[in-house]
Amino acid sequence: MFPYWLALVILFQQQEASVEQKRLSAMIGQIRRLAASEPVVFGIDTRLRTAEVLTAKHPKIAKDLLREAEGAAAGITSPDEQDQMRVRMVEFMAPLDLVEAEHSIASIRRVRDEDYVAQAYDKLVVFVARNRGNPREMISKGLAAGGFRSESAAKKLEERPNDAGLFAEILSAFPQSPNDKDIQYLLDRIKQIAGLNRALAVEAIDKALNAAHSKKELREIASILGAIDPELLKRYQTEHDDLAAAMATPDPPPPAQEKQELNTPDLSNLSYLDALTEARKQANPAERAGLLIEIYRRDGISPQQRAMVASEALTAVSAMPLSNDKLVGMAMISRDHARNGDPANAAYAAELLAETYAKACDCDHASCEHSGETFDCLQMIDDFAKYLDEFKISPETMDLNNISLEARLLILKLYPLVGLKAPSFGIFGN
Repeated sequence: MFPYWLALVILFQQQEASVEQKRLSAMIGQIRRLAASEPVVFGIDTRLRTAEVLTAKHPKIAKDLLREAEGAAAGITSPDEQDQMRVRMVEFMAPLDLVEAEHSIASIRRVRDEDYVAQAYDKLVVFVARNRGNPREMISKGLAAGGFRSESAAKKLEERPNDAGLFAEILSAFPQSPNDKDIQYLLDRIKQIAGLNRALAVEAIDKALNAAHSKKELREIASILGAIDPELLKRYQTEHDDLAAAMATPDPPPPAQEKQELNTPDLSNLSYLDALTEARKQANPAERAGLLIEIYRRDGISPQQRAMVASEALTAVSAMPLSNDKLVGMAMISRDHARNGDPANAAYAAELLAETYAKACDCDHASCEHSGETFDCLQMIDDFAKYLDEFKISPETMDLNNISLEARLLILKLYPLVGLKAPSFGIFGN
């Protein structure tokens, strides 16, 4: 007879599982609604991150999210960002449906500045190798599909430089209208096989020579020819005037770049008061902030001293011009406050960080530029969410109303529901 107590245990477990499933479904639905309201590239990123979490336990939902992301990609106005996202979609679709993942590469542009087709196939090569498939076959597929600058092919050729078949495939994939990156990639592959297969190396050199755009490329070709056979180099110089001219007139050296030297004093042997006095003398806010952070992280100072110097450091960081360093500095100080059991100041520093992020990332793209500096906004909003989650700082305490931040905080709550550990910090993890 089936024990009554065991039946109760099973019933309880089923009810508990049903509650968890409802909670999971509600959370996924909320994330989907937020993703639909985010700027397009952020909404796609939200779906991709959610699919990654759900792949192992809920593959059907993960696949639906990836298809939603693919459908939304047409709304991205930047062609580069669109194809970058599609490369990520290929990576996340591979464990769910390898055939569909490879098929989706057809929607990626065959542009020569960045070889996104090669990048996408490289993701599939990694997946196939990890799952005991045939990575060599996938490399061939990528080259045949027009993914020329394949890092997987380069690595495989490094492992097996006598693989004439692979080099021949690389050579066949050389584009008809190559750019400098394509030419350099081919030259690097020639160097890998030059000592083992002279005939193929010379055939590739002919292609590179016909496509070369600069004296630098021509001189590199000459260097490879000389390493193969000095007499061969002489013959090529005779037959190609541009090659001889490039060797005779080297490019002028690049102008020396002026580096701004920071004369930051060494405070390690000074007392707390002397170090603080020296730090306060620094006119440059970045230098002053760095020294103040060093001081308040010292062992042996009181909590009051630590809080006071950290507050001064935050003031110095706030005086810095908009930059990635400013964002990282604010994140470090906020995190230090949280670690030291000072939630009020941690929240204040995080609020300043959020305001600075809003100024840096005001373009609704994956990355924004200000004063010649690029800000990786997608990564930063993800790191900010991880920071708030780790130290249990509520966005409401900072009067934050950012749907992308809200979506990522929800994604972090998905991890324990599917038995996974949430990831740790990225660029703000100092």
